[in-house]
Amino acid sequence: MQSEKLQSEACKVLEWAKLLDLVAAHAQSTIGAEQCRSMELARDVAQARVRQEETSDMLRLHAGIDPFPILRFPNVMEWLGRVAKGACLEAHELRDIALVLELIVDVQRYLLRHQADAPTVSAMADQLGPVLDYRRLTVALNGAIDPDGSIRESASPELHRLIQRATDFKQQMRHRLEQILHSRRYEEVLQERYFAQREGRYVVPIKAEMQGRMPGIVHDVSSSGATLFLEPRELVDLNNSIKVVDLDVEREVRRILRELSALVAPHQPALAGSVALLGRLDAISAKAALSQRLQASPPRLNDQGRILLTQARHPFLVVSKDQVVPNDLAFDETVRVLIISGPNTGGKTVILKLLGLFSLMVRCGLHLPCASESEMAIFPSVYADIGDAQDLARDLSSFSAHITQMVQLLNEVSDGAGLGLDSVPPPPGRALVLLDEPVTSTDPAEGAALASALLCRLAAAGVKVVATTHYSLLKGLAQDRPGFANASVEFNLDTLSPTYRLIQGQPGGSAAIEIAGRLGMDQSLLEDARARLQGDNRVLETLLSDLQDKQRRLNDDLTRATVARQAAEQSSREAQELLTFLQESERDERQGLKKKLSQEFQRARAAVQATMDDLKRDQKL
Repeated sequence: MQSEKLQSEACKVLEWAKLLDLVAAHAQSTIGAEQCRSMELARDVAQARVRQEETSDMLRLHAGIDPFPILRFPNVMEWLGRVAKGACLEAHELRDIALVLELIVDVQRYLLRHQADAPTVSAMADQLGPVLDYRRLTVALNGAIDPDGSIRESASPELHRLIQRATDFKQQMRHRLEQILHSRRYEEVLQERYFAQREGRYVVPIKAEMQGRMPGIVHDVSSSGATLFLEPRELVDLNNSIKVVDLDVEREVRRILRELSALVAPHQPALAGSVALLGRLDAISAKAALSQRLQASPPRLNDQGRILLTQARHPFLVVSKDQVVPNDLAFDETVRVLIISGPNTGGKTVILKLLGLFSLMVRCGLHLPCASESEMAIFPSVYADIGDAQDLARDLSSFSAHITQMVQLLNEVSDGAGLGLDSVPPPPGRALVLLDEPVTSTDPAEGAALASALLCRLAAAGVKVVATTHYSLLKGLAQDRPGFANASVEFNLDTLSPTYRLIQGQPGGSAAIEIAGRLGMDQSLLEDARARLQGDNRVLETLLSDLQDKQRRLNDDLTRATVARQAAEQSSREAQELLTFLQESERDERQGLKKKLSQEFQRARAAVQATMDDLKRDQKL
């Protein structure tokens, strides 16, 4: 139970429910949206791979010339639950079931057509129930119910006869009413020349003061009291006949609905399963639609704790911003703890949440917004301590609340793990732990020492840890200790602004004084702060800032060199193409000249031969 609570808290701080809402927004049915919001996480790599393949299959189907049927269908689960208990469904409810039955048949045919190009999704065709029986049931329902949800007159011979009889009576009634409304006898009595219905009986509006001039039954009075709605005595028998036949029609309709409901009832278990599967297909379709929106890719999966992400972007940033800085993250199985440092505004927490969301997304079949060659580990558990954990209800300070969470976490991940510093730790795939500035809100020296011991204990427990920090002790730990690695978010000292790029292999300075200046703090105060900064810390911050600035300049130089190399390669290719063209042109020209000379030579030989032949003839003469 404690593990479930910790993981639930992790999902909350990672905004997992918000991401599921984003998926659900792409669903076409209420059942599909519900399944999106309650998606279960795969337990292992094999199950996660199947779910990734389902989404990839659906993407291919959506992109094909024969797109997947539209899965916008009514939620009939309530109707099916009632009919299973013997209830008589209404006509519109049976109409909804007929619509779903038709969709089930269409989807099964579609899946059978696409077994070759979408094998994982098409394998669900057999789970869609007894389609032949569904067709017969569909014919029965559609034969009795119109698309607008009303009973067809042709639903039974008796209903047809009764409706015709009711129609005859009502025609007679209208004829009699027209006679009354246009009679000179009642011209002064009538308030207006129209008829209405009250309590299912035909009435005419008369003036209240003229009630005695027209015998009959008053059924209603206008709000002003000036008009009475009266059923003339001469129409009572005909109104009675209409009422009786209308009741007969209603009884026959109820009989037909009971009969149709009884036809549906035996199919309820299979039909409920088929409807749930339609919802699942709709949820898969929603995942595919979100993949398109995020320009996402299916990553390779492993259970060794290996994370190799290329051009990774946070999904919430992708949907809310036009430009998102992508990041590469190499966090293989040899690294157990990654320490991310750098300025507060640089995007460290975004990296934490990105990793947490990615670890959940891959387990439910969601593609990741990163390059296709990326790889992501499957973690059975994800823990996250991000943000302020202050709990006023329990009288816990921020520090106490964080430490309480860490104690609970250590109890969870340490069960059965070798925790001696010299012991061989288990593989780093048991859990992913995300810590945002662990052990703060206390004395910095003690906090850094406690955070260092905590990270070493977690590494020994065989979990994968990503932690952000400003503690120099942790940055040094990541430089010296095997299985630990540094990374930092880049800060541009020239512009005094973050670039949101992650730099692996080196720690980063906090740049707190520079950022304070960027936010408008007085320069003299900043100079005083720099003077008060202890010597070692000042040197370290300066070294880190210089190192990061040099790294940024090297990256810029590398980018320019890469562009120049690509341009040179392009120029070389173009020169080679031009040389090849000239060589081919020269060869073609030589061949043409040779052919031309050969033709001229042949013509000359022919001319010489002709002259010699002429001379021989002249000599004979």
